[in-house]
Amino acid sequence: MNPVEVYALGIGANLAFSTAGLIFSIYAKRFSSMWINQVKVAVAIICFATAMVFTNQLVPLGITTASMLMLSGLSGLCIGDIFLFRAFTTLGTGRSLVLYSFQPLMLGLYGYIFLGQIFSLHQALAVLCMIICILIFMLERNRLTGSWDLKSFMWAFTGITLDAVGVMLTRSAYEAEPSLETFQVNTIRCLGALIGFFIISPKSYLQVFKDMKALRKREQSLIVSSAIFGCFISLTLYLAALKYAHVGTLTSIAITGPVWVSLLECAYHKRTPNKYLLGAFTFFLTGFYLMVT
Repeated sequence: MNPVEVYALGIGANLAFSTAGLIFSIYAKRFSSMWINQVKVAVAIICFATAMVFTNQLVPLGITTASMLMLSGLSGLCIGDIFLFRAFTTLGTGRSLVLYSFQPLMLGLYGYIFLGQIFSLHQALAVLCMIICILIFMLERNRLTGSWDLKSFMWAFTGITLDAVGVMLTRSAYEAEPSLETFQVNTIRCLGALIGFFIISPKSYLQVFKDMKALRKREQSLIVSSAIFGCFISLTLYLAALKYAHVGTLTSIAITGPVWVSLLECAYHKRTPNKYLLGAFTFFLTGFYLMVT
């Protein structure tokens, strides 16, 4: 798989998750971040398991590899997303997703230490462009609100850090078992997340089922659709890219999320993009070009 195809998968994954994140934030605020996260993972595991059976993508795994994938789901899809969705309710989806641009620094270090990957000059400059995007968005938000809201940023940063741990564990599982395919990996990761929810609150699933049943059909369809896009489709694309990509540069394209969400918000509110969004988008395009050249 060539670099353009790999990073196109990564962008598709980010667009799917960030779009669904707008819906996640609504129901995280209405119920709780754990509630919407449980629904998301429950829908996703059904999709992944069904796809795994129909595509016959099942590889025998050792205890170590299976444990890494279970812990990956517990870290990223369970605990990490609870913190992230909590940040969605206070900071907003776009503002929270901006912090994903710090992941290249974490995962670039992981790739250097454990995978023998190095950053070329182009890749280093690409990451720098993405980090500049962070500074632009944070400056914009601070001028609008007059506050940095550090507590909410810490929720988002904690969630993103735990998600990075999940990515590291998943890539390690791929390194240990190269024949692994995406649907099996995600099924096991979702299972780890569901076990985590059960440990945190054994009776919460009953309440989630009751709440979902009480919602109107339209809302049920909206939530299920967002779970399919935000977990099943986004993880399918992302882990397909992760299997072949340089982990640091792959995560650096996460800035597509906040840029895309900001564009959606502009369309929804019928306002033109401001100079901050245009500046961030310019640096994103520059960074993406550097990554694939």
